[in-house]
Amino acid sequence: MLKKTIPVLFKYIKSLAPALVVFICASWPVARANNTLLLDKVIATVNQELILHSDLEEACRQLALEGKVINASVKMHLLRELVLNKIFLSKAMLHDVKIPKAHIQRACDGRIAALIRQLGSEEKLAQVAHQSIYDIKKGLKQRFKAEYLASWVYQYLTQDVVVRPAEVKAYFNGLPPNDRPYYPAAVQVHQLVIYPKVASARQEAVKSKLLHLKQLLLDGEGTFAELAKQHSEDPHSAAKGGEIGWVSLGILTPTYESTALSLKLGEVSDPIASEYGFHLIELIGRNKDQYNTRHILQTVKPTEEEIRLTEVELNAIKAKIIAGTLTFEAAVQQYSEDKETVAQGGLIANNQQGGDLLPGRCMPVEALDPEVYFAIDGLEEGAVSKPQYMRTPYGPAWRLLYLKQKIEAHPMNLVQDYEKLYHDLLQQKKKEAVDKWIQTAKSQCVISFAPEYRAVEQLL
Repeated sequence: MLKKTIPVLFKYIKSLAPALVVFICASWPVARANNTLLLDKVIATVNQELILHSDLEEACRQLALEGKVINASVKMHLLRELVLNKIFLSKAMLHDVKIPKAHIQRACDGRIAALIRQLGSEEKLAQVAHQSIYDIKKGLKQRFKAEYLASWVYQYLTQDVVVRPAEVKAYFNGLPPNDRPYYPAAVQVHQLVIYPKVASARQEAVKSKLLHLKQLLLDGEGTFAELAKQHSEDPHSAAKGGEIGWVSLGILTPTYESTALSLKLGEVSDPIASEYGFHLIELIGRNKDQYNTRHILQTVKPTEEEIRLTEVELNAIKAKIIAGTLTFEAAVQQYSEDKETVAQGGLIANNQQGGDLLPGRCMPVEALDPEVYFAIDGLEEGAVSKPQYMRTPYGPAWRLLYLKQKIEAHPMNLVQDYEKLYHDLLQQKKKEAVDKWIQTAKSQCVISFAPEYRAVEQLL
């Protein structure tokens, strides 16, 4: 299949590796050889931009984490990618590309939050990284900026690349029969999810309970941590006195975050609702881009009757779809309460889908969740399943599944796989456009290598 069109370096920048070597940069880089610390050295320059030995070693370590064998040839090709990345960045500088600071900040905060969840605490992250959180963030932001600029250049260079139907046909006819892959059975499935509606009287009772707990705090009859251990239904934080821990802005649900940030240190909120239930929140720490809270969570569990009524509601929606008075897509927009899929029309996506599979909205049958597989098994294309009961992190729910497309296992052909062929050819043409630009750009740059790496010149 086609080679990747974006330099392999970008993959290192994006990946969330279990180790932290990918993005942790020291103020004064060093390299280790034969158990002796050596001052880092410059191994290549692009104009006045430096590529250090530590940059190359970092890329090698990332490949090793993925199980790749690192040898001299691999190192040479990695250095080539580092040089190409510098050339891309020089193009971005010529166009004075503006980096969206908010985008970089969100990306950095999200990565830090993920690592803290993975390692257990901010202190553990700093310990494993052998750096302060400030330095980790600084290194992350530098890399996210480089990734953004390189991505901008790639889009700029390929914006006028088009593929016509006749080219797709010629491309397919030019593929040797032995190079045409065999695709497994695949489906495109959408879902419409509805949660049971809990009676307002029971919701008010839960809020009243939380208000009573708040009054106990105001009266000095216990601490927030003590009451959280006794009453919170969040098993992860209750044992810690309701403390969630330090999180970056934008990580928790918007209602929770906006309420928490409106409080003064030590202040307790009134009950607020989220998809998880109702919360009392105490703000216990805050800095520029992080905050720490305690909370007491009280869930409102639907009754059996409320759960049954949700199934009845879904059956009524299904009847409208079958009658043709409502499309499934319109029903998703009007009724679905699943935030993760509603923006894609309810599409159930396969986030681990490989690059050699269809690039469209279909996913291999074997990648389906078993519950989805058995619910759509036997459905004709365009049919809707009966309501399916499911459990979610937010509680019980019901859903309808819509089998929009079904593709049987088959060898690649022009009719069924036009989209895949179009995608492959488009990427090939984009790669050719970028390669052509690189040949021109490198002749306009002053590129030099340390003696032991001069063989990379032949790879550019």
